Amino acid sequence: MNYLGINLWNWVPALSRDCVGLPTRAAEMGFTAVELPMTTTQPIPELEQEIRDLGLGVTLCAALGPGKDLSSFDPQVRAYTMEYLTQCLETGARIEASVLAGPLYAGGGKRHALPPGEKEREWELAVTGLQELSRRAGERGIKLAIEPLCRYRTSVVNTVDQGLAMVRDVDSPNLGLHYDTFHACLEEADLIASLEKALDSGKVYHFHACANNRGGPGEGILPWNRVLPLLKEKNYPGHVTMETFAPGGLDASWTHVHPQPDEVARRGIDFLRRYF
Repeated sequence: MNYLGINLWNWVPALSRDCVGLPTRAAEMGFTAVELPMTTTQPIPELEQEIRDLGLGVTLCAALGPGKDLSSFDPQVRAYTMEYLTQCLETGARIEASVLAGPLYAGGGKRHALPPGEKEREWELAVTGLQELSRRAGERGIKLAIEPLCRYRTSVVNTVDQGLAMVRDVDSPNLGLHYDTFHACLEEADLIASLEKALDSGKVYHFHACANNRGGPGEGILPWNRVLPLLKEKNYPGHVTMETFAPGGLDASWTHVHPQPDEVARRGIDFLRRYF
């Protein structure tokens, strides 16, 4: 049975003690999992205990802004990023998280055109970093899921084809793909074909159900009546997670096109439960 999750970004712009109480709210709405946005790796014992007490599934979403980059040509940046990601894994181990997801190869904000030789070096650094991170994740019983991002966030991995190529190059059973419908809407020539290809690979380890305008599942112009049944048809076993954003958050709307966070969450879980 799939876990139906929600990223706490729906209510808060960053992970902090303000998140205490949100897992309980999510559980009361019908969610069976939460996702922590790892804007900090400082322990929040009250939040961790709340998640344990509720018995919720847990995933972690890495927050890799400028300065965090496993594929950087600067060894100090790579070392800092590895330390941050390892601390994320430590958090995950304490709360029995199943997946650390996101653009683990580089992070957002890195957009550039490189000569072929430098592009290859960047890719190789990402692969090498992910191989070591996969080893560390495996020791903690956590899977990694790399997320292709749209062109406005990165120039490293934008599509399912690129993501699967990186997964093959890393060659670790512990590393797979994170499919996000928001980013796929912007980059894939055929959304359904890309999702089917990803699922057929057997390497989709995480799934974000996001509208094209960053609303919840059931909103926007996505063909939800084809996307969600395909997950069931292909026996996708992982979390199906909403990733929406409160005012001030990463992808929050400037025009307030979405209702209040509680209403966004309720609509999303009600829609997901039609399929799962």
